[in-house]
Amino acid sequence: MVTTNPKPHQRIQHVTLIDAPVETVWKALIDVNDWRWNLWTRLEAGTPAVGLKGTLKACYEGNDQDWQTFEFEFAEVDCEAHILAWKGEVGSFGGCLFKGYHTMKLEPVNAKQTKLVHTEVFGGLLPMLRLGLPYSKLDRNYWLMNESLKEHVETGTAKSKATVQ
Repeated sequence: MVTTNPKPHQRIQHVTLIDAPVETVWKALIDVNDWRWNLWTRLEAGTPAVGLKGTLKACYEGNDQDWQTFEFEFAEVDCEAHILAWKGEVGSFGGCLFKGYHTMKLEPVNAKQTKLVHTEVFGGLLPMLRLGLPYSKLDRNYWLMNESLKEHVETGTAKSKATVQ
């Protein structure tokens, strides 16, 4: 069964230009088991592949404390188009309470610059009522994730905790 993105009740999107070739950024992004640059999200799974399930850990404060866990499944892993997407849901009947579809897509701007388009679309009853997740914190955190990946790839270092609190 093919699952499409949920009907959007909430949508977060951030676009960031990274001064590095698309293959360099992709290498850091696809290595989900070494997201040391990411203080907000961890994907615990094997090598990303469509249909592979795992555990997503979310730290809304980016302080390496109070991690919440959710089940997820890789929805798209396209090494040529540089798309990494995962999805999760809560509730029976196809996630009627909550669905999330998270996409990180890289687009080459030129040989030395990459555009990161980072999007999550939420669907279901809880997002429709603006319940279920701290959406404003997620919006901030996805922007911080983009900036942290940018810094990591451009300088080889992860963003320090002091700069994100």
